[in-house]
Amino acid sequence: MWLVQKMHATKPKCQRTSQFDQPSHKELPVWWKRKKDLLPKSTDRGNQSQHVKQSGEDAEELLFLQSMMHSRMHAQDLMVPWTIRSNELGARPLSLDRGLVLFQAAWSSQGALQPFSRGDILAMGPFFEYVLVGADREVVHQNEYGDFMLVQLTGVIAVERANAAGAPVRMAQTHIGDVIGEMSLMDQGERFSTCVTLTPCDLAVLTYDGLEQLMRHQPHLAARMLLVLARKLSVRLRSISAKMH
Repeated sequence: MWLVQKMHATKPKCQRTSQFDQPSHKELPVWWKRKKDLLPKSTDRGNQSQHVKQSGEDAEELLFLQSMMHSRMHAQDLMVPWTIRSNELGARPLSLDRGLVLFQAAWSSQGALQPFSRGDILAMGPFFEYVLVGADREVVHQNEYGDFMLVQLTGVIAVERANAAGAPVRMAQTHIGDVIGEMSLMDQGERFSTCVTLTPCDLAVLTYDGLEQLMRHQPHLAARMLLVLARKLSVRLRSISAKMH
């Protein structure tokens, strides 16, 4: 009897386990851990997609900037500044006093359309250059790049444009006080037409550097000058549009 009790006393009890006693997750094999670590997470995939999209946008922007720089460098290679053109024309410089007198007379003749008084012209006149150009001189060429504009003070100038065959076609004649080449002054772009002096002409020349100096020292007059040029461009574009329709 005591032997049976002793056996019952020394026999280890079988411990029962429940689902609550089990660990919360099973231990994963090593090969699955490695495979799982190599898989990108959902957030990583989203970041990668966003990164690829951003990289594509950056590449397109870089390509656009490179094309602009290439066009700009190409335009600079073809640029004909006034210093070169004046030598080609054999332009003779006028004194500042003579140029201012002609400038005031040319723009005062436009009446109410002229936004500048004689005092205004006297203030901004030193930022222009004044020259005399002989007859039959091409002061600007079609399709060239330029950075200056001209104000016709005396004489007659013809505006021509080459047709499909390359022959020049006369489009108009300018008058005293008219502005020539203002578009290229503002954007250093291509000339739309060729302008030829039919008679000796006195001209006031405003280069891009001169415009910058005018904006620095006479900002109010420079703003009004740009407004005048914008209005002239608007009238010209409306005229061309009317002819097309």
